Amino acid sequence: MAVISFDCPNCGAKLQPDDSKRRARCQYCGANFDLPRTTAVQPQHVHAGAQAAPKVVGALVTGVATMTVLGVVTSYLAMSPSTSSSVTQALVPTTPGAPAQTPTIGGPPVKADPMRNEADFMWDEVGGPPIVVTIDGKEHVLGRLRVRPDDQLHVAVFAADDGKERYRVGPFGSYGEAYRATHFSVVGERLFVTDFRGKLKAFDLASGKSVQEMALTDRAERFCLLDETAESPRLYLALVDRRQFLVDVATPALKEEKLPKACDAKNVWAPRGGDPSLSTGERLRRAPKVEGIEVSGVHLDGTLGVARGVKSPGTAYPMVFGFDPASREVRWKSPVPAVDLASVRERDNEQDILAGGRYFGTYGEGPEHWHLVAFDAKTGDRLWDNKLRSIFAVDWLRGIEASANHVFLVRMSSVEVYDAATGALKATIGDESYDG
Repeated sequence: MAVISFDCPNCGAKLQPDDSKRRARCQYCGANFDLPRTTAVQPQHVHAGAQAAPKVVGALVTGVATMTVLGVVTSYLAMSPSTSSSVTQALVPTTPGAPAQTPTIGGPPVKADPMRNEADFMWDEVGGPPIVVTIDGKEHVLGRLRVRPDDQLHVAVFAADDGKERYRVGPFGSYGEAYRATHFSVVGERLFVTDFRGKLKAFDLASGKSVQEMALTDRAERFCLLDETAESPRLYLALVDRRQFLVDVATPALKEEKLPKACDAKNVWAPRGGDPSLSTGERLRRAPKVEGIEVSGVHLDGTLGVARGVKSPGTAYPMVFGFDPASREVRWKSPVPAVDLASVRERDNEQDILAGGRYFGTYGEGPEHWHLVAFDAKTGDRLWDNKLRSIFAVDWLRGIEASANHVFLVRMSSVEVYDAATGALKATIGDESYDG
């Protein structure tokens, strides 16, 4: 009986299906797949002069494995909800038979072991980057979860220091039902969440207790929080039926009002980079031209400016430089990597951020490893360079957020929390079943 190993097309974890079975289940993400039956290769007697026979057998097995993977991936892509072209219809908020939606306060704690963490959920970066909040004087991180066993969407809050779950609210529907309509934002002492039944829900940020629920005329398309100026933060809500509102967070209530132009640049579906109050083109124009560097992103924070890019012309090694936003004077420049440049992956430095006077960037080394690095944003001093541990077969970076105290790096289905001053890994939030 032949056993063929391949990667789960849903999450990339290693699978070892038995060719005597017609289905395989991924122990990491829970996905089930129908498998074509393979043919076991019987051992052959090799006569003298037929040394090429083992190579032929190996090629045959490899070909079968390749066809199996291609078939499974094609089936998965065809069924994926993200490829659906269905049009969302207007909702009747009081849908008969809709299940009760009560918050789950004080959910099961997450293991704080930073080297391996197994939980009942996966972190879902599709809803937007992590939100950093302060509760009871301590830093917490907030985001969207896919909770097993039935893949229900929740929003939860975790302590940054140890990754312990404070509470979660939801469920807001299964992932297939609700992934496009479940949006979240925080203003002051309130957490706001929308669901696929056309509801806007307000929760107390500290406790997760429900404060109010409002019926909408359709599903939510997006939140837009404007908090970069000296004015009080303003939260806007856009619906699929093209109605737009300003959320009165104190009441809370909705006032029909068009989204400002500043919201156009705030796209939660794109990797975060630079000053969110400016469009990409405007940010790039704020950086001075530096010979030998092609700029791809700009970060601005008061008197500090940092631009990321790649070496150009030539091999596109990740580069970074700091500048004065007022005078556009270049203060420093440096390669992002601290390793042999010949081992660095080209252009793999899109996840970066400027916070607390430090620039945090990423880069890839070799075929599989990642680094997280910190620079002093004013002087260019390299503060630390952390080679990230291997977690499993497929390892993608899917977002970054930071404060003066912590860096939050989204890796596949989890968030790793690092000490901003030292680069030490403090906690992992989310399920990790496969270590490299």
